[in-house]
Amino acid sequence: MRMNNSRRRSNATAVLRIAVRVLVVGAVCWPGKTYCQVDTPLSDALTTVVRQAFVATHQGYSADEVVLDDDFFDSFLTRCRLELPEIDAWRFGWTLLNLRKAGKLSDVPTTQFRRDDTTRVQIVAEIAARTVQDRHDLTIDRILVDPLIRSDFNTAARQIDGDIDAYLARKAALQLRKTRRLQPELVTRIANWDRRVEVFALADVATDLSPIPHRAGIYIFRDATGYLYVGEADNLQRRLNQHSQKSDRLSLANYFEQVGLDNVSVEIHTFADGAPIERLSVRRAYESELIRSRNPRFNIRP
Repeated sequence: MRMNNSRRRSNATAVLRIAVRVLVVGAVCWPGKTYCQVDTPLSDALTTVVRQAFVATHQGYSADEVVLDDDFFDSFLTRCRLELPEIDAWRFGWTLLNLRKAGKLSDVPTTQFRRDDTTRVQIVAEIAARTVQDRHDLTIDRILVDPLIRSDFNTAARQIDGDIDAYLARKAALQLRKTRRLQPELVTRIANWDRRVEVFALADVATDLSPIPHRAGIYIFRDATGYLYVGEADNLQRRLNQHSQKSDRLSLANYFEQVGLDNVSVEIHTFADGAPIERLSVRRAYESELIRSRNPRFNIRP
């Protein structure tokens, strides 16, 4: 008996969920992946330098604030580098956050506070954070303490909202993580397969499809209002051409017609040749998990 499409999708999703449970229960991390950020014992020299730099630069603010604010973070890193120039820059910020989490900065008083309302930027912050997490296989904490990847996050946020305050976007992303609203999607850990994540302006795609590959993958439409639509395709270039000309998803087509394409971007996930994602059932399972976690406005729930 042949299974219908919904049955195939359900079965594929179930397989991926079982694999996720194996990952969580049977191992601390997935071998060879950078998102597996297991803390190692910190050297006395590194912790001493980081603590001293924090005390000297924090001006009464918390460790989180020192990481989030560009001026504080630059001053903190400069002091650390003077003492340990051979250490990668991200390790200083990472050590600072781990000292805070371990309660080892509790004797350094926090006397200054910023009461910023990040509500307006939370949607953009979530999209930017998930994009950069998927691209680099890193948690948001690790992204924020690495100067280069932090810059990638800022760029990702500004691609969605050109006027956004990057500080507020970073603060919103950290708040989302702390309230468990930025949980990594476990299915993307299982189904990495040398994933490559790229973002394009949909208006550019409509006039020039050449950057979009003729290969299988996942695509995600989004704008400053949130995630719009998640889809899969056996040929991304052909499928995005259909959407940019006249989408066969009526609600999505109507939205594009109302707001235009200028402020819409498309995020594509492509994978290594021969990866399981080339199979329709696997693509649909991957797509279904993203729909479940990202709640795009114009998808019918799986």
